[in-house]
Amino acid sequence: MIQRTLRTVPIFRDLDDDELAQVLMVGLVRRFSQGTTILKEGEAGGWLYVITEGKVRISKVVPGVGEEALSILSPGELFGEFEFLDGAPSSANAIAHADCEVLSLPHKEMEGVLRSRPGLAAKFFWAFGRTLAGRLREADQRMAALFAMSRSF
Repeated sequence: MIQRTLRTVPIFRDLDDDELAQVLMVGLVRRFSQGTTILKEGEAGGWLYVITEGKVRISKVVPGVGEEALSILSPGELFGEFEFLDGAPSSANAIAHADCEVLSLPHKEMEGVLRSRPGLAAKFFWAFGRTLAGRLREADQRMAALFAMSRSF
């Protein structure tokens, strides 16, 4: 089941069966009940999370306003990618929006796999880069929309 789900995730789509097995060997499948905080803003990250079941809400706390949802992610989507790459504290909260299951990939173990398998690393990072580029384009569009709305006030 999890392999079928991962085949729909762009960063895993081009991996062959052996390469995907290498990734799964370092991963940890975890279940979270609705409302459980998976990743807290400001805390140490270092894991990449891939949703295999359920939904996860990505949010930030806005002073004087409270929690503001940035997005609701579904199976096949990932989060924690910035912390996974740069080791910086989490930039947002990730909360189980519904009961969910995620594949958690730890940075150190994934780094070992990627260093020992250059072909896998190339496929993984090209797909990872495309994913991040898509997210950056979406953020640019949102910022442009916010600027356009702010001019009307």
